[in-house]
Amino acid sequence: MTAGRAYRGERCMGGQLVYTPDGDVLDKHLHVLRRAPGGFDWGPEADEARIDQLAIALLADSATKNIALDHYKEFAQYLREELAGDEWRLPTSDISSDTWSRAIHVADEMPSPEDVDITAVDFDGITFAVERALCEKHDISVHQSVDNRREKLVAARQAVQSETTDSEESRSDTDGFEFPAASQ
Repeated sequence: MTAGRAYRGERCMGGQLVYTPDGDVLDKHLHVLRRAPGGFDWGPEADEARIDQLAIALLADSATKNIALDHYKEFAQYLREELAGDEWRLPTSDISSDTWSRAIHVADEMPSPEDVDITAVDFDGITFAVERALCEKHDISVHQSVDNRREKLVAARQAVQSETTDSEESRSDTDGFEFPAASQ
C-alpha cells in the first residue's frame, strides 16, 4: 500500500537532503536536466536553479523524464509555495496528482518547431516551451545545462542569420533576377 509513502526533505549542517519514499537519498537527476549540480532548495526564498533541480528530481523519480522536462517550472512554483521550513514531507500522491497543476497544459503551449523563428527570439525572455521547440528544430539536446544549451542556440542563430545574409547577397549580385532551373 502506498498511501503513506512520501518524499522527505531536511536542512542540516551538510546542506539540504531529500529522501525517497524508500529512505534513499534522492538522485539529482542531472542526466535529465542540469540546473543546479550543487543540490536542492525549497521554500519562498529558494534559489531558482536549486528549486528547479528539486522539481526535476522529484518528477523524474516519481513519474518520467519527459514529465519532468515538460512540467518542472510549474512544479517548482508549487514547491516554492508549499514547502517551507527546515523539514517537509510530500506524499507521492501529491506529486502524481494534479494538486500542483495550475490547469496549464504545457504540451498545448509548446509551439511546433516549424512555428519558431530563432532569429526573432529574445533569449532573455524565452520560455522553456519555445526553447525546447528551438532545440528540436536545430537538433540540440535539451538534456544539458542551460548555459551549454543557450550557447548552442546562439550559434544556431548566428548560422541561420549568416545563411540569410549569404542568400540575400547572392540575389543582389544578379540584380534580383532569379535564373530558371536548368531543364533536363
